[in-house]
Amino acid sequence: MVTKKKIKSWTVSSDFNSHRVDYWLKKNISFVTYPTLCKLLRKGIVRVNGKRAKNNTVLRIGDRINFTRIIQQEPNLDRKEKYNLKFDEFIKKLVVYKDKFKIILNKPAGLAVQGGTNIKLNVDIMLDSLKFNLDERPKLVHRIDKQTSGLLLIARSLNSSRYYGELFKKRQIEKVYLAIVHGKLKYRAGKINFKIGKEKSLSSLTLYKVLDQNNQLSFLVIKPITGRKHQIRDHFSSLGNQIYGETKFKSLNNSELISNAKDLHLHAYSIKFQEQDKSIKKIVAPLPDFFTNTIAKNRFVNDMSNYDLEFVDSENFKLIEK
Repeated sequence: MVTKKKIKSWTVSSDFNSHRVDYWLKKNISFVTYPTLCKLLRKGIVRVNGKRAKNNTVLRIGDRINFTRIIQQEPNLDRKEKYNLKFDEFIKKLVVYKDKFKIILNKPAGLAVQGGTNIKLNVDIMLDSLKFNLDERPKLVHRIDKQTSGLLLIARSLNSSRYYGELFKKRQIEKVYLAIVHGKLKYRAGKINFKIGKEKSLSSLTLYKVLDQNNQLSFLVIKPITGRKHQIRDHFSSLGNQIYGETKFKSLNNSELISNAKDLHLHAYSIKFQEQDKSIKKIVAPLPDFFTNTIAKNRFVNDMSNYDLEFVDSENFKLIEK
């Protein structure tokens, strides 16, 4: 291996007390892929206090992590060489907000947050381009669907990653989406309480309000209370009003809905939360062009300031259950 970095030993800090060694390795030896890290553990190259470490070895403050040989950065794992430098400019143009704690992107529809089968370009692989004035690589703390556009919060440090991760876990980040769906909703304001997931075993709750509608489409503001995977898309498909441009879920009430939209009309419009310095932050992401074009084509009002996007009266919404 040829390298820019050579690492032989580390001392565990308070940031990693009670964490597994594989978590420590992912955060501190980030230029090595996780499968390679597991291989190093299996071969006994990673030692904690002189003893061979396993993936689930729990660390304590002051533990000494050693490697039986120098770990070097492989040229073909250099993220700067994994994608064309034109994407450095591309990802920076997506930034809608930045401070010392976080970076917030307005992710376009069609861009994946992380890699996977047949996914080469994604936000995760471009995070080195978002270091700006810091040495630490930014960290993902949540995801939104590849097909969904809108706000993606990225932490700028390990401590910030833990803080925002805890907010998401405790549902203390208020997320609001805008969507265009097929047909008219039975109720102008509703609380969808359908179970989703495998074997419909996960309870989930979604609030919505109709902003505007015609005979074909409805323009909605949506607030998911729970954060299940594909929750909004699943709920509105089950309701019989699948999202315009939907390809993953079929409407139960109309399984033959035909959409001429190339993009999913679901946009993560705003997030609101208490920052680490106790200030209240609310960030808004402008709608993509394809979304505003559909709004204009259907003669919906395009100025969001004309709509009530708050959910303070949600206790009066119609409960929709199966």
